Amino acid sequence: MTAPTAFAISRERLMLLLMGLILALGMMSYLTLPKREDPEITIRTTLVMATHPGLDLAQLEELVARPLEEATRAIEGVDEIRTRIGMGTVVLEVDLETSVPEAAIPSVFGEIEDDLAALAPTMPEGTRGPLINTDFGAVSIASIALTGPDFSLSEIKDQAEVLRDRLYGKEGISAVEVHGVQDERIWLETRSEAHGNIYTLLPVIAKALQGQNVSLSAGSILLDGQRMPVEISGELRNADQIADLLVEVPGAGKGARLVRLGDLITVRRGTVDPAERPVFHNGRPAILLSVEMAAGEDITVVGDMLRGELDAFAASLPVGMAAELSTFQPAVVADSVNEALVNMGQTFVVVLFVMLAFIGWRQALIVATIVPLAVGFAFALMPVAGVVLQQVSIAAIIISLGLLVDNGVVIIEDMDSRIREGSSRTDAARAAGSQYTLPLAIASVTTAAAFLPLFLLDGTEGQYGYSLGAVVALMLTGSFIAATSFLPVLAIRFLPEPKATPAPGILERLGTGYGRLVRLGLRAPWVMVLLCLLVVAGGVSQMGKVPQQMFPLSERAQLLVYFDLPRGSDISATESEALRFSEWLRSNEEVTSVTSFIGYGGPRFVLSLDPAETDPASAFMVVNTSDFGASEKLLPRARAELDRAFPDARVRLKRVAMGGREPGLEVAISGPDPDRLLAAAHDVEAGFSSAPGLTENAGDWGNRRLIGRVIVAQDEARLHGLSTRDLSQTMAGMLEGRPISVLREGDSQIPITLRLDPESMEGPMAVANMTISTSAGLILTEQIASFEPDLEFSSLRRVNGQRRVTVTAISTELTAPALADHIAPTLERLQEELGPEYDIALGGEIEQSAEVREKLGGGFPAAVAVMLVALMVQFNSFRRVVVTLACVPLVIAGVPLALLAFGQPLSFFGTLGMIALSGIVINNAIVLIDQIDIERRTMSLDAAIAESARKRFRPILLTSLTTVLGLIPMATTGGGLWEPMATLMIGGLGLASVLTLFYVPALYRLALSREINGGPQV
Repeated sequence: MTAPTAFAISRERLMLLLMGLILALGMMSYLTLPKREDPEITIRTTLVMATHPGLDLAQLEELVARPLEEATRAIEGVDEIRTRIGMGTVVLEVDLETSVPEAAIPSVFGEIEDDLAALAPTMPEGTRGPLINTDFGAVSIASIALTGPDFSLSEIKDQAEVLRDRLYGKEGISAVEVHGVQDERIWLETRSEAHGNIYTLLPVIAKALQGQNVSLSAGSILLDGQRMPVEISGELRNADQIADLLVEVPGAGKGARLVRLGDLITVRRGTVDPAERPVFHNGRPAILLSVEMAAGEDITVVGDMLRGELDAFAASLPVGMAAELSTFQPAVVADSVNEALVNMGQTFVVVLFVMLAFIGWRQALIVATIVPLAVGFAFALMPVAGVVLQQVSIAAIIISLGLLVDNGVVIIEDMDSRIREGSSRTDAARAAGSQYTLPLAIASVTTAAAFLPLFLLDGTEGQYGYSLGAVVALMLTGSFIAATSFLPVLAIRFLPEPKATPAPGILERLGTGYGRLVRLGLRAPWVMVLLCLLVVAGGVSQMGKVPQQMFPLSERAQLLVYFDLPRGSDISATESEALRFSEWLRSNEEVTSVTSFIGYGGPRFVLSLDPAETDPASAFMVVNTSDFGASEKLLPRARAELDRAFPDARVRLKRVAMGGREPGLEVAISGPDPDRLLAAAHDVEAGFSSAPGLTENAGDWGNRRLIGRVIVAQDEARLHGLSTRDLSQTMAGMLEGRPISVLREGDSQIPITLRLDPESMEGPMAVANMTISTSAGLILTEQIASFEPDLEFSSLRRVNGQRRVTVTAISTELTAPALADHIAPTLERLQEELGPEYDIALGGEIEQSAEVREKLGGGFPAAVAVMLVALMVQFNSFRRVVVTLACVPLVIAGVPLALLAFGQPLSFFGTLGMIALSGIVINNAIVLIDQIDIERRTMSLDAAIAESARKRFRPILLTSLTTVLGLIPMATTGGGLWEPMATLMIGGLGLASVLTLFYVPALYRLALSREINGGPQV
């Protein structure tokens, strides 16, 4: 098969033009390719929320959660439903099956919304919702905090809205959300002992406010032939005017019937109480904007635009007000992409120097040319394939580097050998193309087939897998084209003239010695095979000692703080404690800023972020440090400070995780009895507590919380003309407030709300001493009801209709499998105690790994089928196919040794590196077997094997050296994402290459010794 090489030689100038075009198009594509941290992921989760403050947890579960779950479960395409029940709220997270096509997701979400809307009338009276949120997984690329110590939060909000409107006018921005807004209120507050009297005046106060606080039309008049509308207004403009409002008090004497409202109650302007999700930046109240990017945009370009807009906006702010970045993904992405590209460049430089050291500068430059050509080819076609520049696509390029060099070495080495033997450059190029075009094509196909399962994955994993598989396929295609078309043309022009009597170099001498060893080993080929298999078995035996890891933790200059007080804590207590810790954090020189979200987790700024609880007792902080090393130094001090100064808080200090999910182990316990489930969760937490390096160890139900139950003496209440509903509405009005009018200010309407003053709402006596107006006069609540405190679950969780409590453990020292081993005895005991009604399962990273392995395994038959067909096209021999595939296990031999020696885990990208190594080993085996078949035409079997081994020694050794040495920079400075993969590939390829040199000749000898030269292949 000489067609590509022969055509290229006959069209030399066309090839030179194509090379220039590939490089130019690749560079242009690289400059314009959108850049992201991860592949663009389609979110398959929607959020369903319903609220009913009057129902307890059991009622919420039976009357609200179950009907919503059943209606949702009936919709085709729904995979899993996770339900959270707590504090009058039911939240369903609904995941769609990965088999649902991306284009069909909106219609399934729409069906969920329609079916639940139809269910709404059947919900208990007073239920709000269900409400559907399909933007649950939206990720913001930037968070901008606006603060001003001398300004009110309302004034800061006005400026934030100006910035929001400016950003909405910019291309590439899809959404801008405002966080931290506290709605304003005009509070009319009264003491508990006076509230009953005031409550009797409520209709009078409301009538006075509503009668005066209006702006109405009073008709029109004629003025010089023009019709002039007349308006009349008694609108109240501020709290002082409301306080000065005269209220008619029944029963007062004549002349004393009008009383100033401010003399009856306290009138003040404030914000909602309790606060609703306040935000603080560096300890100051803040309004925060989270900015989301439109699909298909380049995050670095949008980031540059954002910085420019923010700088211009900040310059226009009033003196004393500031706008600062809290999180900024474009900088993180730029650093990640640049670091990966630097690693790739370092690899290329090392490859070039290795080639220069062993094969001469001209040969080295020609072989090295394959790298920019293949990379340029991939960059040029990545937009066509729908792939952007992100860490997965860059990983594919790095994984492919060893394969690229191998193809170039095979062609140029063969040409160089033929030229030294007397052939002309053109004849040598034609002969090399004739011999290696088909083997290299088949090797590329089989290597690409190894990545085929990634193409067949669906869902989130499929979007990651497609990106990697597509780039590997493009790189292999570009490498094959370059090796068989472009490199021969360059070699004809630039390979040196052979010396008359060239002195054998070190590789030639080593090759000669190796050939003799092979000839000696062929006397007992089974011994060589057995020795190689023993080495492989030794490596396999060590795999169990290698720590497992899906994705590493990020090396961002950032820490995440999950701050939880006991459930039931007021949001003001959470705010006070969180700000106290924020102040301590900011006293450390490593910290540049701290953003605190009270009562919720703020915007999701990275896909793998584990959202904090939406609960008044929870807070979430983003701590930015000067660099990654600074965050590492800060961690132990912060943990020590938390142990010392915050004994009542449960605080988790974490780093951002890479990939789609945080690393760690989850223990999920399902069963009918919530008391036994919570007790079992506490047992699991106790079992995890002795594990080293724990950063998280908590169940998702939380502690029990204190609630107050008002027990109404119904007969006594009826004697006073009161029902339970009357009492509930009266108490709610006193404690939470009752809107009676509004203050209109610009485009805002501020509710005017009557309630007890905050001091009158503290402790159980606030309920007992409430005065209630009846037809017969005023009474105290304690006359018709008693107050009883009680303990209740703070929350319940359900998965697919079953109660489930989940304990999550994350350790900095133990991987998820090691944590599973640690907790295994506790789980075995619990399962025996709980019985068959309860189920205990491991989740988290272990579950994710198992799911990915299962999905990859589903594509394995297709990959094997493609490999078999490709190899059969090459060899037309079952035995040769078997010999080739039998080389794949050699890759495993050196992997555990390298990982254990350097303390690296077997990561997801490491697994992909093993697939790439399999491609290199298969490539070597194909070319070596093909060489043996060629030599057998003129030699005996043993002589052909020994001669072929000698000829292939130099290319195999060069390929291994260039790949192994080229990966050293990445293995030492590549960070947590790349170091495990590079270390694995170094160890795996280094030993597999040595084993291949002896294993393939011996196995060929055993498998094909009875085949007659020139006879049919078997």
